[in-house]
Amino acid sequence: MFLRRMLMCALAVSILPQVALANAPGSAAKWSSKQYTFSKNWFDSRIPSWTRLLEEFKGKPGVNYLEIGAFEGRSALWVLENILTHPTSKITVIDAFEEKGIYQRFSSNINLSGEADRFRVLVGPSTEKLKELPSNSFDLAFIDGSGKGVSMLADLVGVWNLVKLDGIIICSRYPLDDKLRRDLKLKPNDPGPYEAIDAFLKVHKNYTSVLSFQEDQIILRKTRE
Repeated sequence: MFLRRMLMCALAVSILPQVALANAPGSAAKWSSKQYTFSKNWFDSRIPSWTRLLEEFKGKPGVNYLEIGAFEGRSALWVLENILTHPTSKITVIDAFEEKGIYQRFSSNINLSGEADRFRVLVGPSTEKLKELPSNSFDLAFIDGSGKGVSMLADLVGVWNLVKLDGIIICSRYPLDDKLRRDLKLKPNDPGPYEAIDAFLKVHKNYTSVLSFQEDQIILRKTRE
């Protein structure tokens, strides 16, 4: 909790205000001309900060992006269309796709992009699938998988070894309200995402630079091996 308060105070001047969702759940994304189908919109409020902080990778050849927790593909497709604009850049997605119909919708959206050959999709738990990926191979990573603190910490540790020096890691799900705790079936003393992220940052404070800190995400750069 102390680290969370300290980060929020230190980075308050750099926090972008939350913006209204660009489109209602169930409608096509306004940032794309493609007729993607999405049932929920948890991502579009992050577009301003992502646009600013990922600008250095836009149009750059050979950029590798890793995403844990793709759901219907909304964030991955935004990155494809707005950051990974060079045809040699690639996306790797890890998701268990446990909810009924989600994998089919995700696959349909990826096919609609016309760039399905630039995607590698690993279906299964991130704790296992991260082991299949080579170290120091990704420029960007977005962790948006389990809200359970133990899983979040495992994802962070695993991703850390996969991201290159000067690469960027984005962590979602920082807050965890009572409803989410019930949905995740967490016991009162079970850690949530922010405990995991705070613990990771405490250990890695001399190896990272926090670029942005908001209630729904934290964006950091790997500055030392």
